[in-house]
Amino acid sequence: MRLLKQNSLLGLVNSYVVDSPQPANLSYAWNFGSLLATCLGIQIVTGIILAMHYTPNVDLAFVSVEHIMRDVNYGWMIRYIHANVASFFFIFVYLHIGRGLYYGSYKSPRVLPWSIGVIILVLMMGVAFLGFSLNSPKWLYIITPDSFSCMSALPVACSPRLQAILAKHNLTPLAVWENLQVSNVKAAISAVIKSIAGVYCIINLKTGEMYVGSAISGKMPNRLHKHLFGGSGSILVWNAVRQHGLSNFAFVVLGQVPGTVTAEDNSNLLEMEQHFINTLLPVYNIAPNAGNTFGVKHTAETRAKMVANYSSERREMIGSLNRNKSLASSTVEKIRAAALLRPAMSVATRELVSLNSANAKLFSITRVNGDSFLSPEGIIVTEVTLRTIPTVSSFLNCSTKTVQRALRANGIVSRIWYVSPLGLANG
Repeated sequence: MRLLKQNSLLGLVNSYVVDSPQPANLSYAWNFGSLLATCLGIQIVTGIILAMHYTPNVDLAFVSVEHIMRDVNYGWMIRYIHANVASFFFIFVYLHIGRGLYYGSYKSPRVLPWSIGVIILVLMMGVAFLGFSLNSPKWLYIITPDSFSCMSALPVACSPRLQAILAKHNLTPLAVWENLQVSNVKAAISAVIKSIAGVYCIINLKTGEMYVGSAISGKMPNRLHKHLFGGSGSILVWNAVRQHGLSNFAFVVLGQVPGTVTAEDNSNLLEMEQHFINTLLPVYNIAPNAGNTFGVKHTAETRAKMVANYSSERREMIGSLNRNKSLASSTVEKIRAAALLRPAMSVATRELVSLNSANAKLFSITRVNGDSFLSPEGIIVTEVTLRTIPTVSSFLNCSTKTVQRALRANGIVSRIWYVSPLGLANG
């Protein structure tokens, strides 16, 4: 004890921990502050460890989490500790505040500490809210069919049946719509999702069976109509709708790709769709791969129907529908007007068409004096073979008419080059 009192550093600790007078009503309720400090330390340590292995990228985030869970030593435990201690942190905060209210810790002379604690609580809630929105996929959250809010951190509201299905597959959807049989729901959904590019899911609330699909920007309302209302989408979904009724189905948005997605630039969208197909194994999906029907095997009965449907007799019947029929004069005028308004083909397009033409001609280019020169690829050669007259004129830095006149004469261009035809490229 003498060492604790004489040493300057240990004496400070002794005065606060050992010799400090404590109130008679001191109990375990005063432990919540130290528990919060312990939780904060655990969060910092586990957060740093997880950050070493996590990749904040739309393409690699899921893979990095799987890496943490499967490959990192005790990664699964660290991740679960980090997730659960975050919840305990809030529980201890509420208990800490409740203890302060119960014992009157907000009264004088403790007004300043209480005010600082309230400020810390507000800041902590703000950080938790922003952290949820940023760590979640940069998509949208929905509560009702009439609004689509990206600022909502609340769980998506849905019926107990749908909630059980979502919980079974560990899904956190961005938007859900039920009661699809109501007259104005389809229009409300279409107005919300018309500009979204993402992955959607159609869930049978009776059986739990699903269909997973994706849509580029502006096409999701069309998918909604085809599958659930028009019957021209998935035949399996439409048969189930007719069997169970539209009221037993839900339309769920699982993910969104930010920005405008086109049919030519949809690799991220297809990758997201493939992830959900592999995870959920939807019964209503015929094709196992996103974006194509690779892997689909038709039954013998279906193949027989396809052969019968595209028989020579049927092709002849379809071909004879408009045979020997002439268009109305008004239709001809509309076609002529549309053709006249068509923009002219650019020079680059003309050159591309010429290069890809089956009737394109090949030409041999040499120096008149037999010297070597640089080919279009930058290689020193004595002869080069080029395709089409525009390409030859571009290489010789002259007009196409000059090349054509030389081919009709002796083949010499600008007294330097000799051009000779080699025939058709695909001849």
